[in-house]
Amino acid sequence: MSLVQHRREGGIHRITLDNPARRNLLSVGLCTALIEAVALACEDPAATAIVIDANGRAFCAGADLDDLKAAAAGSTEAVELVYRAFMVVADAPLPTVAVVQGPAVGAGMNLALACDQRIATTGARFDTRFQRIGLHPGGGHGWMLLRAVGWANANRMLLGGQPVDGAEALRIGLVQHCVEPQALAGLLDAELAGLAAAPPGLVRRAKASLRLAARGSHAEAFAHETAQQMWSLQQPAFAARVTAMQASLSGKTS
Repeated sequence: MSLVQHRREGGIHRITLDNPARRNLLSVGLCTALIEAVALACEDPAATAIVIDANGRAFCAGADLDDLKAAAAGSTEAVELVYRAFMVVADAPLPTVAVVQGPAVGAGMNLALACDQRIATTGARFDTRFQRIGLHPGGGHGWMLLRAVGWANANRMLLGGQPVDGAEALRIGLVQHCVEPQALAGLLDAELAGLAAAPPGLVRRAKASLRLAARGSHAEAFAHETAQQMWSLQQPAFAARVTAMQASLSGKTS
């Protein structure tokens, strides 16, 4: 049985965690399948985005407690694979969107945080959980959470152990949208429309530029973006789209 379903819808690769009986726990098998699916999506030259969602009532219940106990005894391989799984998502050259419809707990919340965008339904629940089991957060959880929600909210969630639902996650900036489950498909289509229609090579370069801007200076970003813009001016997509836009504008004014 495959623990991850992977399908391509145009330029969008949808990767679905599919072990609902174990609440999509980050087991060795699921992590291995997730890593492989992300790699396949990133190798597709026509891909423009990755969506990560889940079957069942939970998005992801986090790491397997037996694997954490094994790590306490010195066998850390399984836990390190969990770290690798969400870092593969975080390092993806394609834009990534997490769709969270149920609990995202501990390392499962890391997986959602590793994505560039997060969309939740009203049934979502984000729970760091680390403090409750006497475990220090791992895998860069605090770094990602702090940048998503700010100091005070990160303290409340991580140190105070306060979970948040979808509506609260939207209020504090943890997710970009929170909708009723029946409205999710339409919202997701609207959110992905721009990515689905974008030139694939341009999407990857623009994401790389955003990453540089996040860690570099204004001058570095200016120089990098200028070079990338000069590249894009020479691409067939630019010529075709500008010609189409000019024709459309000409028709509106005639």
